[in-house]
Amino acid sequence: MGTGRKLNRYEQRMTCFFYILCAFFICSCGGNKTANKEKKTPLAAELPKDEVRYVKSIQLTSPGKDKMYAFNEEIVIGFESKDRFPVDSAAFYIDGQQIATAGKEDRSFTYRIPEGKTGNMTIKVMAWHPDNKRGIATTTIRVKPDQAPAIYSYEVVNVFPHDPKAYTQGLIYQDGFIYEGTGQYGESSIRKTDMQTGKTLSVLNIDSQLFGEGITIYEDKIYQITWRSRKGFIYDLKTFTLESTFNYNSEGWGITTAGDHLIMSDGSNKLYHIAPSTFNILKEVEVYDHNGPVDQLNELEYVDGMIWANVWLTDRIVVIDPETGIVRGELNLPGLLPAADKARLDDKDDVLNGIAWNAGKGTFYVTGKRWPKLFEIKVKLIPYGR
Repeated sequence: MGTGRKLNRYEQRMTCFFYILCAFFICSCGGNKTANKEKKTPLAAELPKDEVRYVKSIQLTSPGKDKMYAFNEEIVIGFESKDRFPVDSAAFYIDGQQIATAGKEDRSFTYRIPEGKTGNMTIKVMAWHPDNKRGIATTTIRVKPDQAPAIYSYEVVNVFPHDPKAYTQGLIYQDGFIYEGTGQYGESSIRKTDMQTGKTLSVLNIDSQLFGEGITIYEDKIYQITWRSRKGFIYDLKTFTLESTFNYNSEGWGITTAGDHLIMSDGSNKLYHIAPSTFNILKEVEVYDHNGPVDQLNELEYVDGMIWANVWLTDRIVVIDPETGIVRGELNLPGLLPAADKARLDDKDDVLNGIAWNAGKGTFYVTGKRWPKLFEIKVKLIPYGR
C-alpha cells in the first residue's frame, strides 16, 4: 500500500475495528494479571468423610477398664497397633478433649489427673494410618478425691416432739414451721407442723398406691417426689392445693432447692440437677469420697453451696460439692436418739433421716423415720489432726 494513497471508507472501518480489537485484548490480559495476583493458593482439602475408613487397628494396653484412680495420680495411656496398620500419628483424648499427640513411634502418654469432677472419665486414642485409615480405642476409668472429707462435730441445742408415726422422708424449715414429707404405702403425706408442740397444723394424704419421698419448697410451691412410680406433685405452699404433676425416669429419694434449680437423688451415688419448670435433667454428678462412690443418698438439704445428704441405713450425713461430686465433709450422729427411744423402733429401716436448715440461727433440725424427737443441732468443723 502506498503511503500517499487515502484509505477508502471500507478500509477505514476495518482499520478502526482492528485497533478496537487490539485495545480490548490488551485490557483483558491486564485484568487477568490482576486477578492472578489476588488469587490465593488453595489449601489442601480434607477428604470427604465417606472416604475415611475406620478400622479395628488399635487397642488400649492401659489403663484398665473401670479402674479407680485419685486426683493428682499419674496414669499411663498406652495402646498398640496391629502389624498391618502402621501408625502415622495418634491423638489422646480425655472426655472428648484432646490432651496430646504422638508421632509414628510413640505408643503412650502419661497424664496426671487434675482435681475436678469425680466419677467416670472417658479415655480415647485415635490413630491415623496410611491410605486414609483410622483406628479408635476407648475405655473408662473412675476418679475419686485424693483427700478424706473434713469431719464435723455437733452439739444438741434443743429437742422438740416429733410424731412417732411419721415415716420421715423430707424435712424443711421455713418461717418458724417444719414442713415434712412422709412415706410408706397408705401413710404418705405432706404436712405442716408446729415445731414447739409437734402438732400437725395441715396435712394432705396422697394416693395409697404411692410411696411418698422427699419434698422441697421452690417459689412458694411444695415439690414432692415418690419412690418407684416416677411421678411427682407440685402444691401451693399455703393451701396444699395440688397444682400440677411431673414425671421422671428414675426412683425418687431426696430433693432440695439449689438457687434457681432443684437437685434430686435416686438412691444411687448420683445427684441430678433438675429444671423446676420442666423437670428435665440439666446435668448429673457422681458422688465419691476418698474411698470410692457414696451411694444410698437419701434426704437432701442445700446449705451455702453444699448438699448435706443422709446416707440411708446409717447415722452418716455427707457434705457434697454439687458441681464436682466431691464429698467435702461428713457428720456422724450415732447415739443421737436415746437408747430407750431407739429400742422401740424397727431396726430395719427406722433410721436417721431428715435434714432441715435454719439459716437465721445457723442450726440444723434432724430426725428419723418414726422417731419421737426432732433435734436442733449446732455443727462445727473439727480442726485437722484432732
